[in-house]
Amino acid sequence: MKQQKTKKNNIFKRFFGFLFRIIDKIIVTPISKLAYFIRDKLTSNSGFIDRLLNKPHVLLYLSLILAFTCFFLVDRKIITFNNNEAIVLSNQTVNVEYNEEAYVVEGIPTGADVVLMGRKGDLFLAQQLVDSHEVTLDLTNYGVGTHKVKLDYKSPIKTLSYKLVPEEITVIIYPKISEVRTLSIDVVNTDKLDETLVVSNVVLDRDDIIIKSYKEKLETVTNVKAIVDVNSINATEAGTYTIDNVKLVTYDENGKEVKDIEIVPSTVKATVTITSPSKTVPLKIVPVGEVRSGSAIASIKSNVENITVYADDAILENLEYIEVEIDVTDLSSDKVYQKYINKPTGARSISENVVTITITMESETSKDIDGIAIQIEGLNTDKFIAQGVSEADTVVTVNVKGVESLLNNIEAKDITAYVDLSNITEAGTYEDVPVYVKGSDVKLTYTSKTKSVKIIVTNK
Repeated sequence: MKQQKTKKNNIFKRFFGFLFRIIDKIIVTPISKLAYFIRDKLTSNSGFIDRLLNKPHVLLYLSLILAFTCFFLVDRKIITFNNNEAIVLSNQTVNVEYNEEAYVVEGIPTGADVVLMGRKGDLFLAQQLVDSHEVTLDLTNYGVGTHKVKLDYKSPIKTLSYKLVPEEITVIIYPKISEVRTLSIDVVNTDKLDETLVVSNVVLDRDDIIIKSYKEKLETVTNVKAIVDVNSINATEAGTYTIDNVKLVTYDENGKEVKDIEIVPSTVKATVTITSPSKTVPLKIVPVGEVRSGSAIASIKSNVENITVYADDAILENLEYIEVEIDVTDLSSDKVYQKYINKPTGARSISENVVTITITMESETSKDIDGIAIQIEGLNTDKFIAQGVSEADTVVTVNVKGVESLLNNIEAKDITAYVDLSNITEAGTYEDVPVYVKGSDVKLTYTSKTKSVKIIVTNK
């Protein structure tokens, strides 16, 4: 019994002796060296430090205090030697596996977030392998109906743990059907063409396509358009151009795009004809206002006589001239005008934008032209017939004012007298109908000596 007790005491002595040597080697000796180093540096307090460090148990106490401090900091995780962290891979593409020929699936998220957790070095490596992360949704064993399914993730770094957001989703699986639809054409970016050019015709390489989805969704599709972007052909002159891979888009009755519709084929080819319709018309200078009394316009000259107008054929068909007005109010001497030429309504471009006009003035004279027949304008000739009540209501004398050289050449055929009956809605006799006069030469002033006439209107 005594031998066993002695043997236990020897074991404890050896254990504590070993522990003391470890503490002395790892803690006491390094701290002692540090303390003596500090003592050498702090000469002002060297006497106090010497006395303190020379005490037999001071270094042991300091070592124990530091050891317990380190233990406390590590235990409380104030200091940690574990470098585990977490990162988030946002909006990762979800790869779906299902029978695309037989089904349509709704409810698939556009992306999922992956939270990776693990060592910092592994996380850094995972961030570099951006193309190796795979989020999948396996629906191969699911049929028509509503299902709750879980997403799966395959990490390129096996030592990392992960969490998916969302982890579980609800999808609806429909049977897929097909319908044949006729294509329409939507030409876009025509404003990017040169102003002299216009798209006159577009022909697609096919008229019909097939759309696929579930029945209820196909019923919302009212139009399938081929979006022909003329900006892609970079046309600089008239000619025929080909656009490959024209995009096809499905729309509902409100003109809103219906997405996630399968279109077969997904694109078509378009042949675009670019033309440059134009027409050259005279520039007509129109004086506005009355010149000073005793003066008259002798001549109107401009540096631009004709204008080429670029527009659609429908606009060019009815275009006869372009007017530019000049204000001649109280004008008595020669004058030069710089005027901007306005494009006709609907025209894309004109060949000239500015005109210089020179007005020459001379003394005014006048001349009466007799026997100008009054014409009827504005009357609904499908319903009515109109005429002057008497001879005096059918013919007028017109006084023409201007320079002598122009008056010498004026004839009755150059003057038009008329009444405007566009407001007549029923048959009857109308008194004091105003008489208007116009002439072919805008440099002259025309005035009817008869200001109004009496007109009778009868039904046809």
